[in-house]
Amino acid sequence: MSESITLKCQMRSERFALALMLCLLCWPIASSADTREQVLVGLYHFPPFIVKENDTLSGVAIDLLQAMNEAQIEFRFTPIAISPVTRHQILELGRIDMSMFEQPEWGWKGRNVYMSDVIHDGAEVYIALALPGRSQSYFDQLKGKRMIGVRGYHYGFAGFNSDPAYLEQNYKMQLTPSNLGSIQMVLRGNRGDIAVVTRSFLAQYLAMHPDDRDRILVSEKLDQRYQLRIALRKGLRLSIERLNQLLAKLKDRGIIDRLWMPIDQGL
Repeated sequence: MSESITLKCQMRSERFALALMLCLLCWPIASSADTREQVLVGLYHFPPFIVKENDTLSGVAIDLLQAMNEAQIEFRFTPIAISPVTRHQILELGRIDMSMFEQPEWGWKGRNVYMSDVIHDGAEVYIALALPGRSQSYFDQLKGKRMIGVRGYHYGFAGFNSDPAYLEQNYKMQLTPSNLGSIQMVLRGNRGDIAVVTRSFLAQYLAMHPDDRDRILVSEKLDQRYQLRIALRKGLRLSIERLNQLLAKLKDRGIIDRLWMPIDQGL
């Protein structure tokens, strides 16, 4: 009886020691994941790159942040929904650390930020309601026409000045919450003449609404061609060099190209 009790105690002790050893082996892995430095990433509605519906964020940006999280163990990139109008101020105030899909001309020059290497090329075009006799020459002169755009966005024709009062005074500009709103306003034909829309979003829209292809006149000339980057607040432990290295790593692995593929195929 004594030998049986001793054997049972020994077996329990061995099981406890094994369990403790497994916990100790696993602890550094869990710890390193839980103690990553959080980087708050501001995302504003900019489809198809960023889609904000109510409190839900989706689009290429979310997939890219997930890939960035999986490719290293130092930082955890956490998406935060923001407004395009206030994004510059809240980044400088430290409420967010990064803003996705930016370029210097969009209000970032002279601010306390770094700009990453280019992660995607894009463009914006003019659209108007297709009417009999209306041709590409309709886009030659924008002055005197009622322009349509998205509140908080920066447009080449206006010198990248996004101030609503300036746009209304100089271009009679109507501002909408999204590219979709701009397209719909053009199709209604009673509140604006020419809208500026993201070319990639327009391609997706027309693929989903083929009946509207003959109703929309798309300009051959561009409002702007941009090279999208990430705006990174200065003073973080995450340096611009480290961010660029991470992006280059994802590029070399083919991950970034795969993320852009559904967008580029629609152009």
